[in-house]
Amino acid sequence: MKLHGRIVSAPEQEELSSNYAEVVKQSGKSTSTSAEDLGSANGPAWEHLLQTLETGKPISDEEYSAAAAEMRPSFVRFMNAKNILVQGLRFVGSPMWTIHLLYSENAVIRDVIIETHPGVHTDGIVVDSSRFVRIDGAYIDTGDDGIVIKSGKDADGRRVNRPTEDVTISNCTVHHAHGAVTIGSETSGGVRNIVAGNITAVDTENGIRIKSRRGRGGVVEDLRFDNWTMRHVGEGIVVTSYYQMEGEAPAKDEPLSERTPTFRNIAISHITIDGARTAIEIEGLPEMPITALRLSDIFATAQVGLTARKTDGLEVHNALISAARGPAFEIDASANLELDGILTRTPLAGTAVVRLTHSEGAVVRNSRAFPRTGVFLSTGIGELKNTHLLNNVLDSAKSPTEER
Repeated sequence: MKLHGRIVSAPEQEELSSNYAEVVKQSGKSTSTSAEDLGSANGPAWEHLLQTLETGKPISDEEYSAAAAEMRPSFVRFMNAKNILVQGLRFVGSPMWTIHLLYSENAVIRDVIIETHPGVHTDGIVVDSSRFVRIDGAYIDTGDDGIVIKSGKDADGRRVNRPTEDVTISNCTVHHAHGAVTIGSETSGGVRNIVAGNITAVDTENGIRIKSRRGRGGVVEDLRFDNWTMRHVGEGIVVTSYYQMEGEAPAKDEPLSERTPTFRNIAISHITIDGARTAIEIEGLPEMPITALRLSDIFATAQVGLTARKTDGLEVHNALISAARGPAFEIDASANLELDGILTRTPLAGTAVVRLTHSEGAVVRNSRAFPRTGVFLSTGIGELKNTHLLNNVLDSAKSPTEER
């Protein structure tokens, strides 16, 4: 199937949303949009459906119909399709996801323009339980995630159990999105073999965004992000197992099970972040740390530098992070940690460049302290003796190390 040419949809996003609301009103159903939910696409019937799916109980046609009336449609959706080409199109306004690949394979999306900002849930390109996908040369200005990889949600996603795999994303510019390229949070079928390179993100809430939460399950693995520039973003790089979308309650603690999401074998390299609230945020679960994440060749300026919690095998190589407050690198509860070639050009008085806690056995090597550094490395009480310092140049620091 091929879509060629140049298409401009006449209605703006607000008009599309109001038309949808009018259709639902005439059908006797109520929309989910209210002052309380700020435009959430989910309504009570949809939430009831998700909760029932979790219990494994049979669901009636009436329950499905009620939930369907609360959902906005995608602009263009390919389902159970093969050999797809979408090229040279412009999309203006969308009721929800703009281009949606579902259970499909061998798809090329090339040289498209998507302008749906500030529409609610108007993701640009969604690759959902599909494989062999190439996305190249897109400009996306959207009110939600720009390019997003999904594979099903919670119990129903685990039932279908179809991963998204073998996807390449290249030469794209993303503006105003929640995340420029996002993995999840619907990860239940698994995600693997994803490459995203040569990407520019401007004014996005997040740049690289990898997210899930307890209940989703699924394994996200073998990802590579390379050659990115980001300017004026909220968070440059986010890898979290604590994602919470609008209307969801915080996930409660639970033991390791098929409901537990897994992130592993992720490489992020050659990234420039110019002016972020937080440069890098990493947060795994106590029962399932973020495993084998490698960050290399990072240049970042931000209000807050790198923070990481609950990781195993985290590596940071050749990273220069300048933070306006707090340590440039703050890491807690991280096993098998390696910091190699890290520094900041803007050391802060009274604040260590690196703060490590509950990360015994960490290796810090080939790093240096710039002039005016007070403390380079700070650890918890009694933890410094189990931290390995190799080939560092710390002469410019007033105190190379401390315990507190």
